[in-house]
Amino acid sequence: MKNLSKICLLLCLWCCGLAHAGASHYNTDSLLRVLDATIDSTDAYEGALRARIRPHRVAFENATSLEGRMREADWLFKVYKRFRVDSAMYFARERVKMAAEFPSPDSLLYAKINEADALKRYGRFRDGIDVLNSLPRNEYIRNSKYFYNVYFSILNSTITTAYGPEEYALMKKLHSAYRDTIFAMNLDTPSLNCANRAEMLKAQGKFDEALKVLLDAQGFHASAVVGDPVYWAVLADTYKQKGDMEGAKYCYAMSALLDKRNCNKTYTSLQNLAGLLFGEGDTDRAYRYITTSMTDVREAHALSRLALVGEYLPIITTAYDKKRQSKALWRMITIGFSVVVAIVLGFLLVQLWRRTKKLANMRKKLAERNEQLHQLNHQLHAMNSALKESNIIKEVYIGQLFNLCSGYIGQIEDFRIGLIGKLKSGKVKDVERALNQSTANAQLKSLFKNFDRVFLEIFPNFVADFNALLQPGEEITPKPGELLSPELRIYALVRLGINDSTKIAEFLHYSVQTVYNYRQRTRNKANMTREEFVARVQSL
Repeated sequence: MKNLSKICLLLCLWCCGLAHAGASHYNTDSLLRVLDATIDSTDAYEGALRARIRPHRVAFENATSLEGRMREADWLFKVYKRFRVDSAMYFARERVKMAAEFPSPDSLLYAKINEADALKRYGRFRDGIDVLNSLPRNEYIRNSKYFYNVYFSILNSTITTAYGPEEYALMKKLHSAYRDTIFAMNLDTPSLNCANRAEMLKAQGKFDEALKVLLDAQGFHASAVVGDPVYWAVLADTYKQKGDMEGAKYCYAMSALLDKRNCNKTYTSLQNLAGLLFGEGDTDRAYRYITTSMTDVREAHALSRLALVGEYLPIITTAYDKKRQSKALWRMITIGFSVVVAIVLGFLLVQLWRRTKKLANMRKKLAERNEQLHQLNHQLHAMNSALKESNIIKEVYIGQLFNLCSGYIGQIEDFRIGLIGKLKSGKVKDVERALNQSTANAQLKSLFKNFDRVFLEIFPNFVADFNALLQPGEEITPKPGELLSPELRIYALVRLGINDSTKIAEFLHYSVQTVYNYRQRTRNKANMTREEFVARVQSL
C-alpha cells in the first residue's frame, strides 16, 4: 500500500508538471479537496495504524528475551514518536532500562538519544539537551547521524528561547555547526539531504539556489521526495520566503496530506497552510485545519507543537466567529424581509378581497348575505389553521379578521337603516321584506362565538391565567353556554394588542362608556395598578 501511494503521488507530480515548474502549475484546489477527504478519513487511517501496532505491543509484553523486547520497544518508539508522544516516551525509557542490562554499551547510548528525542517532542527542550550533553563523545556518538539530527532539531526548536544575547549567539553557532555536520555526514535519505542543503543555502540568503536544489530533487530523487512530508514542508517554506504564496500553499498541502495519511500528529504544515488560507480569506477551511491541528497536538501530547498552533488559533477562531455571526445576521435580515413582504402581500390581498366583496354586495340582494357570512366563517377556519405557524402572525391575523367581520356587520346595519329610509319614502312592501330578513344581532352573536372559540384555541389557558390576576373570590366565570363573558372578551382584545377603548367599543358594538365601565370594574378586582394590570394581561 505504501508503494502504491507513492506511485500515485509520483504520477500526480508528473501530470501536474511540477519538476522545475513555477507555482502557477500547481493544481492547488484539487489537492485541497484531496486533503479534506483525507482529514475526513482520519479514523480509518488511525484505525489501520493501531491494528499494525497491536501485535507489536503484544510481542513486547510477551517477549522472552531481552533482545526481542528491546527490538519491539524500538519499533514502537519509532511509530509512537509522531503519533503519541507519551507512549513514545514510555518505550524510550523502557529501552533505557533494558539497555542498561544489555552487553553492548552503544545500545544504551542509542536508547538515551531516543529519550532525548521524546523529550524534545514533549516540549522539554532543555531536558533533551541535558540528556544529549551527558553522553560521552566516543566513536559511536561521533558517527551517529541520529545523535546529530536530534541535537540539531532541539537547537532548531529552542534557538528563539535563549536566555540573553550571549546564549543566543552560542546556540546560533551550534545550530549552524550541527547543520553542517548533518549535511557532511550525508544522511541515508536523499530528500533529507536536499532539505538540509536547501536550509543551509537559505541561511546564507541564497533562496534561488535553495529552490533549485529542491526542485532538482524531483528529477534526481523523485521516488524519495514524493512521499517525504519534510521535503515538501521545506519546499513550502522556501516558496513562502520568496513570496510565492501559491507554491507555498500547494507544498504545505502536500506535506499535510502525507502527514495525515501517515498518522503523523507532530506536524507543522497544516498549521502553516491554515495561516496562508486565512490570509486569503478562506476562513472556513483555515478554521477547520487549525482546529484539526489542535486536536492532533492534544491527542499526541506533542507540546512542542502547541505554541505554533496557538499563534494561529485565536486569530482564525475570531475571524471565523465574525464570519459566522455576519452570515447569521444576513440570514435573519433575509428572513425578516421575507416575512415583512409576505405580511404586506397578505394585507394587500385581503384588502383587494374585501373591496371585491364590497362591490359584489352592492349588486346582490339581501338574501345572499347568509351565504357571504358562511364564506367568512370558512375563511376564519382557514385563517385559524395558518395562525398556528407563529404567535405573532396569529395575533395580527385574528385582529384583522375580527375588524373585517365587525365592519361587515356595521355595513349590514347601515344597509338596514337605509331600507328604513326607503320605507319612509313610500317603498313599503320591498323594504318591509328586507327589514324582516335583518339578522345583524344573530350575526353579531355568531361572530362573538367564533371569536371566543378561535381565541381560546390559541390561548386555551387565558381564562384561568386572567383570573389568577384577580383577588381571591373576584374571579370572572362565563355564563353557561358562553365561552367568554363581556369582560373577558374585552380583555381578550387587550391581549391581542387592542387597548384603545374606542376601538374595542367599535369591535364589540358597545358604547365607549360601557367598555370603560367593564374595564374599570375589572381593574378594581385586581391587586395592582392600572398600567401593571394591562401589561400583565398583554403578556398572558
